[in-house]
Amino acid sequence: MDSGASQARAAEVYRGFIDALNRQDLDAAARLVDPERYRENCVGFTRGFVAWEAAKASVRQVWQGLPDLRVELHDVLAAGDVAVARGTVRGTALGRLYGAPATRRACEASFFDYIKIDNGLIIERVQQADVLGQMRQLYGKGMGLVGLGAMFLRL
Repeated sequence: MDSGASQARAAEVYRGFIDALNRQDLDAAARLVDPERYRENCVGFTRGFVAWEAAKASVRQVWQGLPDLRVELHDVLAAGDVAVARGTVRGTALGRLYGAPATRRACEASFFDYIKIDNGLIIERVQQADVLGQMRQLYGKGMGLVGLGAMFLRL
């Protein structure tokens, strides 16, 4: 595959993965990852790098707390077998989020994402969101630290 096609493929796979997550369709997301080689670090949400099964469990926990979670992509850049993205996540705390109570408040946070593909499948993902900003929006300035603490205590 030439370089331009490879770059387009990395961006296409990533966008498909995010589209599946926005639909809360882990079966569709699974078709875009290599489950044997996949490793993910969602900073603040996973305990360092985790395999596909643990990554799915983590996102299910997030969906319990933020059932309307939605990712909006602003930029996706690809080079070879790597794609990086910048976007915004939005959701409403309608359930417990890693032990922190539901507040029915909405939040939005910026995030960065990195993926690496091999043979057209995602094998690595690192995602970083403004978790402190999310917690402050959901629980207030002082309580945001409590919400953040509840998340990190489980780590």
